[in-house]
This record gives sequence, structure tokens and C-alpha cells, in this order.
Amino acid sequence: MIKFFRHIRKRLLSENKFSKYVLYAIGEIVLVVIGILIALWVNNWNEEHKERQLGHDLLLRIQRDLVKDTVSFHADIVRNNTLRVDLKRVLVDLYDGIDGMDEVQAMSNTWDLLLDQAFSPNDNTYRSMLSSGTLGFIHNTNLKEEILDLYSAYDQTQTLLLSISDWMIGIASNMDSETNFIKFGSTVSDIFTTHDMFNEDDYAFLNKKESPEFKLFVRALSSVAFYQKVNNSYRLALIEKCRVVLKSIEKELNT
Repeated sequence: MIKFFRHIRKRLLSENKFSKYVLYAIGEIVLVVIGILIALWVNNWNEEHKERQLGHDLLLRIQRDLVKDTVSFHADIVRNNTLRVDLKRVLVDLYDGIDGMDEVQAMSNTWDLLLDQAFSPNDNTYRSMLSSGTLGFIHNTNLKEEILDLYSAYDQTQTLLLSISDWMIGIASNMDSETNFIKFGSTVSDIFTTHDMFNEDDYAFLNKKESPEFKLFVRALSSVAFYQKVNNSYRLALIEKCRVVLKSIEKELNT
């Protein structure tokens, strides 16, 4: 093709047809410009296609994360509801009077489970999008705002729960420093190998309802119950938010 145009150019110059040569030269320039514009358009189209595909893949990953979170939050709520029944039983047994060390160890096991209320959502995809700047590949502005609002709610929930957890742990630590209840934990009790180390005196405070230690123990159980209730409440709210965003993602992926 290039040789063909060179041949025409030489023939026009040799025939001294300058005006036709000028027109030819302009035409050649126009063709080059058009070629460049087409190449740029193809390149832009390829880049936009890549962005759309990446945005699609990121939405799929966020979708998977939110499905996992929804399942996890629901499981936490069910677990907490079961533990709340156990907590009520602990309080009934406590006020009925403690008869032996096995009963206290069972209470300690329930206590350990009640303390385990970690809030750990699957937000790695979102964090990666923020750090890499790929959040912009989601072109649906409304959907992008929904995703931002949801993960902002995650952050706010985590901050609040950590604050309440610190308050609860403070009360629990105070109880541990004022009583021997910690000795009944499954991860600790085995180190006390003689009666002198571990005996009925270690739980005697649980049968003294007017003692400061008994009241502190009840306060610690109450703080855990409050923390547990708040956890359930916020998880329920986040499940609903996740469902809304999942619905929007599904609609976007199907368009």
C-alpha cells in the first residue's frame, strides 16, 4: 500500500501536476489522521472493555464477600441466641446456689463462649479496591454509593463494638483480679494439681449473694449480655444492608 502511494506521488511530480499533487498530499494526510483516530478509538474501546470486565469481576468478588458475611452474621445471631439461653441458666443456677466445682467449671465454659464476639467481616476485596483505586471501575454511581455506605457501616459497627468490648473486658478483668473464677477455665484448671491449689474456697464467693465479689460477678455477666445483645442488633441491621446491596449487584451483573 505504501509503495502504491509513493508511485502515485512520483508520477504526479514527474508530470508537473503540482495542484493535483497538493490535493493528493492532503488526501494522504487525511488518511493518516483517520488511521490514527481509528487506532485511538480501538485502543480506547479495548481499555474501556478491560475496565468493564475488571469492574464486573470486582462486583462478583464483593458479591461473594457479602454472601459470606450474611451467612456469618446470621450464624453469629443464632449462636448468641443459644448462648443467651445458657446465660439465663447460669444465673438461675447461681441464685439457686452452687453445689460443686463441676458446676462452676460448666459456668466458666459458658463464660468463655460469651466473651467470643469478634466482628470480622470479609472486606479484603473492598480494602484492595480502595488502595488500588479500582473502585472507579464500577461505573454505576448509585451502586458504588451503596457499596461505600455499606462498608462505612461496617467500619462504624466495628468501632462501636470495639468500644463496648473494651468496657466489657474492663469489668471482666476487674472480676478476675478480685475473684478466683479464672481458675475454673478449661485452659487453666489443669495446672492446679492439688487440693490446696484448687478447692471449694475458690468459688465460695458465688454462694455469698451480698458479697462484693458476687455482685461483681453478676455485673460481669450483665456486661457480656449487653455486649451480646448489641452484637445481634448490629448484625441484623448489616444483614439487611447486605441484602439491599446484593440485590443491586445482581441487577447490575445481569444488565
